[in-house]
Amino acid sequence: MKKTLLTALLAASLFPQLSMADPQPTIAVYAGAFEAFENNGNTATEVGIEYRFAAQPSLLNLIPTIGLAMTTDGNYWAYAGVRYDWQLNPKWTLTPHLAVAAYEEGGGLDLGHDMEFRTGLDLGYQLSQRSRLALGIHHMSNAYIGDHNPGSESIILTYSTGF
Repeated sequence: MKKTLLTALLAASLFPQLSMADPQPTIAVYAGAFEAFENNGNTATEVGIEYRFAAQPSLLNLIPTIGLAMTTDGNYWAYAGVRYDWQLNPKWTLTPHLAVAAYEEGGGLDLGHDMEFRTGLDLGYQLSQRSRLALGIHHMSNAYIGDHNPGSESIILTYSTGF
C-alpha cells in the first residue's frame, strides 16, 4: 500500500499540473508569419482576434473559442474551436488547441477547400493576473477533404487579457 501511494505521488509530480483555467472570458489579439516555413518567398503577415469563453468545468475545462484572421496577401478565415490550458508552473502555460475554419483564398495561398482545420500549440507567460503573452505554432489544412491540401504553418505572438 505504501509503495503504491509513493509510486502514485512520484508519477503525479512528473507531469504538469492540470490548469485551473481562467474563470472569465478573455480576448486575444495576435500577429505573426503565415506560411512561416516556406522557402518560396510567399510568407505573409497574419493578424487575428479571438474571443475565448470561460473554461467549461462540465467539459473537462475546455475553453471554447471563436476568431477571425487575415493575411496581408488577402486570405481570411473565421473559426470556432477549443483550447486547453496546462499550467506548467504559476507563470508558464502550455495550450494545445484545435478549430474548424471557414477559409477564403484572397490573393495568397490556396489551401484547397473552403473548410480547413487549424491546430496549434502555444507557450504562454502570465504577465499579470489577467494578461498573458504567448508564442505559438499553428498548422492549417483541409485534412485531404479537398483534392489539393498544401497546408500552412504560422508562427504567432499573442497577447490576451480578461475583462
